[in-house]
Amino acid sequence: MNHVQSFAFGRGDAQAPVMLSGLDRLGEKLGRRIRALIEPISGIRPHVAAEDARVVEFGAWSAGAPNFCSLSIYRLLPLKGQMLLCMDATMISTLVDCFYGGLGNRALPARGEFTPTEDRLIARLSETIMARMVECWSEVLPLEPGLLLRETGIGFAAAAQPADQMVVQRFRVGLDRDREWSIDMVFPLAALRGVEALMGSKVASDDEHVDPVWQARVARRMRDIRLPARTVLARPNLSLAELMQLKAGDIIPVTIGRSLPLIVGDRIVAHGTIGEQDGRAAFQIEKIAQGPEQ
Repeated sequence: MNHVQSFAFGRGDAQAPVMLSGLDRLGEKLGRRIRALIEPISGIRPHVAAEDARVVEFGAWSAGAPNFCSLSIYRLLPLKGQMLLCMDATMISTLVDCFYGGLGNRALPARGEFTPTEDRLIARLSETIMARMVECWSEVLPLEPGLLLRETGIGFAAAAQPADQMVVQRFRVGLDRDREWSIDMVFPLAALRGVEALMGSKVASDDEHVDPVWQARVARRMRDIRLPARTVLARPNLSLAELMQLKAGDIIPVTIGRSLPLIVGDRIVAHGTIGEQDGRAAFQIEKIAQGPEQ
C-alpha cells in the first residue's frame, strides 16, 4: 500500500467538467459578437478566435496575467461566486489610438493607470461584452450581471483563493499578424458545476456567415428599396353578357367606399380616404392594418 497517494477532491484533470464543450459553443458565438463590437472602434475588421475553455487554479492563471491590465469583477446571478473579465492594457491603448485616427503602433511607456479616455473605453467594452455574453447564455440560463468593481491588476482584486479552481474562457484578438491580445473570462468552477446539466445540452449556434455589422448594412440598404403602392376605388361586378356588350360611351355606376385600402404588393398595409392636397390627388392614412403578418 506504499503506492497510495493522497488526492484533493475537486482538483485535477479527472475532475474536468463535461460542461466545457457547451461553454466552447457559447464561446464561438460570443467571439463573433466581440468582433462586431471591436470593428467600429478599430476601423478595421479584427481577428477574434475563441480558445477552448480550460480548468486552472486561480493562482496559476493570475501568475500568467500581466501586472497592469483591465480587470472587471462581476456577479452573475443566479451563478455563485464572482466572474472576472480581464482585458490587455495594450489592447485598450491601441484601440483608443485607432479610434482617434492613429495607426495603433505608437510606443507605450510603462505605467500603472489608465487615462480617462481609456477608462471610458474599458467601461464601454466590458459592459457590452457582458451584455453579449448574457445574450449567448440566454438559451442555457438567464443571467443578471452586476459590476462589483474595476481594478488595474490581479493583485488588487481578491476574487478567489490561489488554490480555487477556475474555468478560463480566452479570446484572442488581433488587428494584424504583429498585434494580438487576450480577453479572459474567468468563472469559478463550482459555479458552473451547478448548471452542468444545462451546459451539456445542445446549444443552438449562429450561422457562420451571420455578421451583425453586415446585417445592419443590408437593413439600411433595404430601406431605400421602392415598392409600388396602390389603392382600389371601387370593384363593380359585371356579368359576362354585360361585359361583352360594353362599348365606348357606356357608364358603369360605382360606389366609392368610405375607407379604402392601401395595397403594397398583394398585402393591405393601411386604410384611408382619397382627397386632394396642393392640387394633386392624395391618400390620407387613417388606420394601419393589424394582423399576425403586419
